[in-house]
Amino acid sequence: MDSENLALAQEEATLTKIRNVLNSNKVKLWEPPYYDTEKKVPNEAGLHELAVTLANDVNLPRPHIFQGLQMLQQNAIEKLAARDRFKESGVANFKIRCAKGLKCKAKTCDIALGSTGAELIEQISSLVNCPKDKLKIICNGRVIGQDSSLASQNVKNNATIMVVMVGNHEVLAIVAEQRKLMEETKADAARLSGRDAKKDDYFLQVADQSGNSLDLPPEEKKSIIIAMSLHEKGRAALKKKQYPAALVLLLEAEQEFSQCRSDLLGMVDNFAILSLDIAWCYLALQTVSELPDAESRLAMCEEKFKSSYGDNMERVAALKGSKGSEQALITRLHLLQGIVAFHLGRDREAKLLLEKVTLEMQLLAVDEMDLMEIASMGYTISEARVGLRATLGDRKLAIDHIIKRREEKENILRKEKEERDRGKLRDRLGRCADGSWINVGYYNTLRNMGFTEKVAAAALRQASNSLNTAVQLLQEEPDLIALAADERERGKEVVSQPSDEMVASVVAMGFEADMAKIALINEGSVEGAVEKLMEGGGVVEPMDDHSEEEESAAKPGKRRKKLEADEKAYNRIKEDIEENEEDHLDLDMVEEGQLLQQYLGLLK
Repeated sequence: MDSENLALAQEEATLTKIRNVLNSNKVKLWEPPYYDTEKKVPNEAGLHELAVTLANDVNLPRPHIFQGLQMLQQNAIEKLAARDRFKESGVANFKIRCAKGLKCKAKTCDIALGSTGAELIEQISSLVNCPKDKLKIICNGRVIGQDSSLASQNVKNNATIMVVMVGNHEVLAIVAEQRKLMEETKADAARLSGRDAKKDDYFLQVADQSGNSLDLPPEEKKSIIIAMSLHEKGRAALKKKQYPAALVLLLEAEQEFSQCRSDLLGMVDNFAILSLDIAWCYLALQTVSELPDAESRLAMCEEKFKSSYGDNMERVAALKGSKGSEQALITRLHLLQGIVAFHLGRDREAKLLLEKVTLEMQLLAVDEMDLMEIASMGYTISEARVGLRATLGDRKLAIDHIIKRREEKENILRKEKEERDRGKLRDRLGRCADGSWINVGYYNTLRNMGFTEKVAAAALRQASNSLNTAVQLLQEEPDLIALAADERERGKEVVSQPSDEMVASVVAMGFEADMAKIALINEGSVEGAVEKLMEGGGVVEPMDDHSEEEESAAKPGKRRKKLEADEKAYNRIKEDIEENEEDHLDLDMVEEGQLLQQYLGLLK
């Protein structure tokens, strides 16, 4: 934090201390004896007397208290005047707070709540002397949309709005691509969330802290994957110190997370980490005024960490064998809580928290020689740092930790691939006469006995997964089984508009005619349509009218286009995201150390 913002932080903290004492004593600076309501001027004698009275409670020099009282009085009078104007004209007044890199010609602006976000941005653009397409405005933790009215976005009179510049002359590409990136990420995440990890090559899934996939209903899985994808994009920007872009993406992620059930969010620690990242962004942007609003966010974050990690990190220790890695997140949380407490005028609480952070950072310190030694062995700096923290600085144990984590990840990936290959084979084999999936194990047994793929599947299909019956059929009636296999192959025809006979065949299985038509168009065969309808409980969705790749994928011979589209979406999601799933734990604590010293200095 630069000297100008340090001074601003100290001023804000001083005003907050004075305001807290005034509120506890129910002192109104806009009324006598502190303000002459007839002449509309301050009563300096009354303010001087009040400054003397408050000196012991506030523990600041009397001239500082007097100056603070003058500023608070002026703010209160301006706020009352703005409220009266709003009642008369409906024109709202907003306090303007600019993020680092922006200067505003005015501290407030006036605009009707019926105005759109675009109109507000245009007005702010002239005040900060910056093109409107570079600006984002945040209010109450949400990015203000341009097309809707301010009132519909729950923006109130006397609200504080935060102005950030997304990009600068060197990174204009970020500005131009910001909305595209966000919408593209949402679309890609939505596309891949519908893919089945058990049979599709490109998919996104929700995993627990061990990396094991969580089985979630489709719509909830889609919501949480979109939220997590936006969060990862925000984290990538955060790591590059592109704080405005990061904040916008993180707030969008928070909006998506809010669509998920609370018990669903309790299964993963992502939402807690997201709240921590947002608070860190506010601090990095030097928007001191936004930090007090982070108190509730950080309290929720602490609660989520406790439920995920345990009160004393015991769940993490049981799961991973140590708690050093996650401790870095807890230390950042305590640092932010200490800074927020300082800005809320709670010096004693801030001092205790910051002293706690000092001890925690000593425990998290990593020897640079050990770090470089492990990195020279072919491991990443991130793996080395996380490993050393997990093993309290023991180099040998740290290497063992890294190897173990790599092996665990490889095992999970191998099992996923095996399950995916098995799922693809099951899909290709289809269902038995009784509607159950062909048993892949039995199928492999028949193949090992020398039977071809087609007749092995046909025999199990006819025998409803009875291995003994299937073997008997293959031995006693091989021609009949071969004929059944050939008929099934011929039944896989391309369907643009299903015939009445095909629809009737599906309806005869107990499905609705409308759903039967959609399934037949999607799948191209009666058998495929029945399978999908059985999977969806009688309901299937039509292919996306706007997705040529999806339509093509439903037709035999065109699956390659679907796979290519999935691969592109997958690569866009994965761009800039670290392969190491513990990357979010790799905090070098340099910035944290600098902020710790700055705020300890402010407390003195």
